[in-house]
Amino acid sequence: MKSARLVSEIVLLAARSHPITAADLARRLEVTERTVYRDVADLSLMGVPVLTQSGPGGGIRLLGDWTSPVSGLTRDEVDSVLVGSPAAGDLGLSGEFASAREKILAETASAFSRHILVDGPDWFMAREDPHALSAIAAALRTTRGLRITYERRGETRSRTLIPLGLIIKAGRWYLAAQPPGGRPRTYRVARIRSAEPRYLRVGAPARFRLDEYWEASQKEFDRSMRTIEVRLRLPSERTDDLLRAVPGRVTEAALAHASVSAGIVEVNLPMEPAEVAVSQLITVPDLTVVSPMHIRRGLHDRAVAAAESNR
Repeated sequence: MKSARLVSEIVLLAARSHPITAADLARRLEVTERTVYRDVADLSLMGVPVLTQSGPGGGIRLLGDWTSPVSGLTRDEVDSVLVGSPAAGDLGLSGEFASAREKILAETASAFSRHILVDGPDWFMAREDPHALSAIAAALRTTRGLRITYERRGETRSRTLIPLGLIIKAGRWYLAAQPPGGRPRTYRVARIRSAEPRYLRVGAPARFRLDEYWEASQKEFDRSMRTIEVRLRLPSERTDDLLRAVPGRVTEAALAHASVSAGIVEVNLPMEPAEVAVSQLITVPDLTVVSPMHIRRGLHDRAVAAAESNR
């Protein structure tokens, strides 16, 4: 049990370029801070160059580019494995990912991963060019701020930001960041035209968690896009078709609260404005729009036009 914990501590420390507090390390390993400090002393006796610093900005870290004798992985190799092959390629860590993979395979009898290929981007999606990604990654590694130029709807503006984390979703990169004194927001990396470091050291807000922020922001984005509520009636066997046509957590939640009677589902579904809603709903067989009437009429007119074109 203790040996496994010591290995976990080595991996956590090796993957970081800045100190981690004893409290944070204890929380991640589900032990007490006293246990963490005992483990640090044991690691030092084993020859692991662990440094502890007190005061603001202090914590526990490894000295230099030391690598673990357990795996021999460098920090960049550990990072590449943790983010996966598609993300490692965009971050310029393809070589590190390949070497880390060979080191890991050399220490295990399992070769199952040789039969698996991870392909990140979705089907038919044009690959983006996140050219500012390396500068953003460098700022995150060195805990520095960024001055970016950001293009949106044909306008380019400059912003000074504290980077909080990177997210890759279906092959697209997003930056979670906030202006000094502001609130976290999401920026599409492909729209960042330039990125330059600012400040000597910056920090995330207290208790900020990247996974929690991204989960909440996805829900908020979905809700902000769906500005009208449409009442629908459809056979229960067609709910999968509705989920395919109007994907997302909002649709899943609406169906979970729908009423079902004699195999017919009635659901109040928040949707995007009329043109988008009609284009989505027309692909769902046996569906009836109960309200509002302008969506019902739009669906009728689109269906009639399609029938005339394919008479």
